[in-house]
This record gives sequence, structure tokens and C-alpha cells, in this order.
Amino acid sequence: MNKESIKRMSHLIERLNSKPLMLVLLLAAVGFFWLFNFSALPFSNPELTKLSGGEGLLDLMLYYSAEEAFTALNHYGVAGRELYVRFLAVDFIFIGVYSLGFALLMTRTVRAVCSESSTWRWLNMLPLGIGLFDSMENLSILGMLALYPDASVGLGTLSGVFTLCKHLLTLTALLALGYGGLVLLLRKLGFKLCAGCQH
Repeated sequence: MNKESIKRMSHLIERLNSKPLMLVLLLAAVGFFWLFNFSALPFSNPELTKLSGGEGLLDLMLYYSAEEAFTALNHYGVAGRELYVRFLAVDFIFIGVYSLGFALLMTRTVRAVCSESSTWRWLNMLPLGIGLFDSMENLSILGMLALYPDASVGLGTLSGVFTLCKHLLTLTALLALGYGGLVLLLRKLGFKLCAGCQH
């Protein structure tokens, strides 16, 4: 994707910007997060942990090697691997929800902090990047599950790299949001600040 394509996508997100839409998407994302991590539904991490004797979702690890991924698949057992497929099917919906909701939140934050012509407005693309790496991670894990018990070192390695990239981009996006929120708060308290994103 070249610079012009990124710019067009960023502008498209800006045109979609709507506070009600953003709130609905973010609330839905919170709901998905709860279902994945705290419910007893047959696609949740707690259920997978029960089935596997303590082995959770690969998605939640910061990074893992191909060998660690294969070991986890073994520990899941047949029922755990079937649960993981169900999780991934629901997770693809979650990706669309959180990436757009997060992109709209980033758009509103950057608009409030930066000038109209600021190049920093492309930061609203970060959540889409997170969603992209999350999708690639899911496809890699699906590939490993489909090939099991055969092991693909390539898929296992790529999956771990995609997971790491997803988490690094998430951290970057959260830091950007935190910085923007801090600038807005200090401005509200009467401090005259240069946000460093006028150009």
C-alpha cells in the first residue's frame, strides 16, 4: 500500500467519523472482549484453558516460536482445537468491530489535538494495521489447525511474528491516544501547549 492509498483510506475513515457509530463499535468491542476472556461460552479462553489443562489462546501471548505454537496445539486436544476454530470465526467479526471503532476514536482525538493540515492525521490508520496483523495471525493459526498433526514451521513462525506486530502496534496506538488525551486535558486546565503535530 503506497502513501496515496494510505491517505485515501485515512480520509475515508474521517468521512465515516460519527460519535454514535464510534460508541456502538467500542461498546461492542468491550462486549466481545468480555465474552472471549471471562465467559464460559464454547469459544472463550477460560473454556480452552479448562480443556487444555492451562494452555490459553496463542493470540494473548506477546510472542511465541513455532515450537511453542505446536506444543500448545498438542495440549489443546481435539476439543480444544475445535474450540479454537470457533474462537477464530468469532474473532474475525471482533477484528472488524474494534479496528473501525478504534480508528474513529483515533480520528476524533487527532482532530482535537492537531491542525487540519497535519500529517499526523494518518494515525487513524494504526487500528487498521492492528486489525490486519490480527487477521494474518488468525489465518496462520487456522492453517496450523488445518494441517495438524503435521507441523508447518513457516506458519508457526509467521503466526508468532504477526502476534508480536499486533501487540507492538496496539501499544503504539494506545500511547498516541494517551498523549492526545493528556494534551486535551492540560489544555482544558488552561495550559497552552504545542502538541507537536501542526505540520
